[in-house]
Amino acid sequence: MLRCKHVVFFTLFFLLGHVLVKASNPWPVAIQALEAKDYLLADSLFNHIISEFPNRPEAHLYRAQSRYWLKDYKEALYHLSLADPPSQQMGRAEILRAYCHYNMGEVDKARIIMEDIILHYEDLRDSARAFLVSHYKGVENYSQAHFLLSSRLEDKPRAYLFEERAIVALNLGNVQDAIDDFSSAIELDTQQVNYYWRRAILYGEGGDYDKAIADYDKAIVLDKNNDVLWRNRAIEALSAKRYKKALYDLEKLVKRYPNDIELLKALFYCYYALNNYDHASNIYDMIERVDPNNSLLKKYDRNELLSSTFFQRLVNLLQRSYRVLCDEWMIWVPIVFMLTIFAYGIKNRR
Repeated sequence: MLRCKHVVFFTLFFLLGHVLVKASNPWPVAIQALEAKDYLLADSLFNHIISEFPNRPEAHLYRAQSRYWLKDYKEALYHLSLADPPSQQMGRAEILRAYCHYNMGEVDKARIIMEDIILHYEDLRDSARAFLVSHYKGVENYSQAHFLLSSRLEDKPRAYLFEERAIVALNLGNVQDAIDDFSSAIELDTQQVNYYWRRAILYGEGGDYDKAIADYDKAIVLDKNNDVLWRNRAIEALSAKRYKKALYDLEKLVKRYPNDIELLKALFYCYYALNNYDHASNIYDMIERVDPNNSLLKKYDRNELLSSTFFQRLVNLLQRSYRVLCDEWMIWVPIVFMLTIFAYGIKNRR
């Protein structure tokens, strides 16, 4: 029994000693707080460490990080000046320095540091280029942004970078280059709606409506509840005079948005182009109810639509009758021949 008490006593003594040692050494706690993004606690602990060991360079390096995240960029730069990071951390310290200058409005200083990182730190080159791309886009230097994006893509092709370069290409007026980049993005990632959507817009603006519709088809498969995609596809189908294709999308959308005047007008034109005057007349009434002064009401007369409806039915009937006669002419020839002989026989009897 006595031995058990001794074991318990020494175990508790050991654990207490371990806790006291850990409490007297705030360094691991500070690192853990920094990794957990508890920047206030990390900053307080590193400040305590520096007050005891003012010449400890790694403490200044970590305190610079906590001050940066607390948006005290001037103080972060001060601690970076006292830090002496090892070679494997030197590049990251320089990136932190660049971001401090950038957030203080010293953009040129940040740019120069990032350009130096590209030259001397291969593992951080992509991050530095990403920063510079953002900078050059901000100052509308799209040529330089395009060049840097091309460099990033040469090092490692990524779908989102092709998309970014496509947008930059559009700012440079290079529509075909943008289409090619969206196509490359799609090859690398076929599940991004945005790539199809953006390429479809470019196809549509260039008059290549069928390709635009095909891209919207793929985008809608990925995002069936996006009404903008349905609307855009209907517009492209109308532009391509594929009225039945447009009709499917427009009827679906008008059920959801019965007071959307642009949808109603598009649906009216679609029915009108398909000679479906009954439905066109109904949509005409809906437009009149929603917007009595709409210009479409002045362009088309409802009475003419109704008369067109009756007249069109008659025309359709005659056309169907004519097609039947044409299709079945082999039957009608002997009938006409027999009727002719019968009439001729009656005439001779007389």
